[in-house]
Amino acid sequence: MPSITLTGVPQSGIQEAIPVWEKIDWSPEVEQGIYKDWGKYYSRRRRESISMNYYDKALKLSPDDHATLYHRSQSRRKTARIESALKDSREAQRLLKNLSVQNAPVNLEVCDALYELNQFENAKAELFNNTRIFTGNKTKAFENRLHVVDENIKDACGDGLSPFILENEKIMSLVKELLNEKARIDNRPLWKKLKEQGKCDILSIPEIKEQILSPLEIARRKRAFDICNQVYIDRTWIDILFLKNLRDNPNLLLEQCKNSKGVLRSLTVNQYEVIKKFLKMIHARSPIYYVRYKKYANMDRLRKFQEALLFRIQYQTRRNMITALQTIRRLRTEKNLTRLASYIEEIMGDYVVLKTNRIMPWKIEFINEVYNTLGLALAEQYYVPKNYKQPSGNPLHHLLHLNMNKTMEISKFVFGDRSTHQDQDIVDPAITKSRQMIARLEKRMIFAKHSIEKCYLLHQIASIHLQSNRYDECCFVARKAIQETKNCNSYLWSFLSTIIIVKSSAALNKTERTKEVLRKALKIAEKLHCPEIIDFVETCMAHNERLYLKLSASRRESKMSARSSL
Repeated sequence: MPSITLTGVPQSGIQEAIPVWEKIDWSPEVEQGIYKDWGKYYSRRRRESISMNYYDKALKLSPDDHATLYHRSQSRRKTARIESALKDSREAQRLLKNLSVQNAPVNLEVCDALYELNQFENAKAELFNNTRIFTGNKTKAFENRLHVVDENIKDACGDGLSPFILENEKIMSLVKELLNEKARIDNRPLWKKLKEQGKCDILSIPEIKEQILSPLEIARRKRAFDICNQVYIDRTWIDILFLKNLRDNPNLLLEQCKNSKGVLRSLTVNQYEVIKKFLKMIHARSPIYYVRYKKYANMDRLRKFQEALLFRIQYQTRRNMITALQTIRRLRTEKNLTRLASYIEEIMGDYVVLKTNRIMPWKIEFINEVYNTLGLALAEQYYVPKNYKQPSGNPLHHLLHLNMNKTMEISKFVFGDRSTHQDQDIVDPAITKSRQMIARLEKRMIFAKHSIEKCYLLHQIASIHLQSNRYDECCFVARKAIQETKNCNSYLWSFLSTIIIVKSSAALNKTERTKEVLRKALKIAEKLHCPEIIDFVETCMAHNERLYLKLSASRRESKMSARSSL
């Protein structure tokens, strides 16, 4: 009985066209030569990814071909894959050594790979050994490179190194400790290492703490990044900055483009890493401290230049601060509190935080002046107007500038329409803006050094919570602000934070708690010795007392009506 063979189902559609040369039955030697030649062709045209593909195919057919390994090593060095290039060149050198052959280009490739790995000592030793192996014209390339390596070592370890070590000796010891700690390999279980460090050892996935940098440190790193690129590649540094920002640019990495998004992300990230590796090579050959020493070999001249630069920056900073104070006082006179608060947040959060005490010796005085001016402007809005008449609504809300008549439109729920879902917090622009502002202020709170600045930040966070109708969070943050005012003896910010709690209690119609907080506010107002504020607090207490009596009477009437119905 004949056997039945099952054949696969033929694929539908038109398959990819097969090149004509693949239809010919080439021998493996010829096919390997074709792949190698194509690898050279594309490598000369800087299409390294295609070139690497053909070199890999050629090595699959002939793994012991030292020429292919040599050319692949050259191609990898062009894309800053130096470790792989050194591995290929070492392998080619080993294959030739087994054949008792010394090949100058392959040995030179090993030396170049060591040189580009910034291993100058090993490269020098390898070059010196090769000058003794070869003779005649073959030694010229090794001698030229040996001269270059000697000059690089002289630049890195010459006269420019001593001033750099004297200036950064303490930092270098800290960096050395960090590098040694990273290089240390600990094969013990995770729970043992955590237990030794006094950390929680029961979590299967340890929590990774995010490194939060101060605004000053972020500015320093940005400036150092720009200076490094400007020193080594001159005007092209702006292109590197553009490529760095392009890695996570939403205009390039569109969410709608599912296929191209990953390709573009990997392309930009890989190319940026290649540029960083080449910059490290340039820096190793000619360090920044050597460039600086070469430019200013005379230390007295360098100190004079630095001193003149410091004085110019101090003078310009002083002029900017005087202009800022004039603007703040003008806005206070105009009683434009919204613009005043936003201007102060912009100045203090984006400009002053980047100034050190060396650049701005009067920094604490300026901070006190700005925040006290803002506090006075906020306190001036709490007063009893002349010829005051009791409004129709809640008089306490009117005095405290509480707008409780906000009508919210209730959107109808439509099944299948996400825009009508009840959870609108994420898409609401006002709530999103408030969350971003709170995150900004909380980040500033981490690096705030002065108590009056912390009082301002806590007061602003509490105000944003109050505007967003988050009354519990508002009271919690305001109490922290009151506690912080004790460190700087600021009765003004203590009063403002207490008024925030009064507003929160009044918005919830909690008359008893409002009464208690108003008593505390009256004590603080008496310490301020301001008749307008004392009159304002007493008026608020009187209105709150009337509201309390009114609510108590309504409760008694409701109880009596409930009993009569029974």
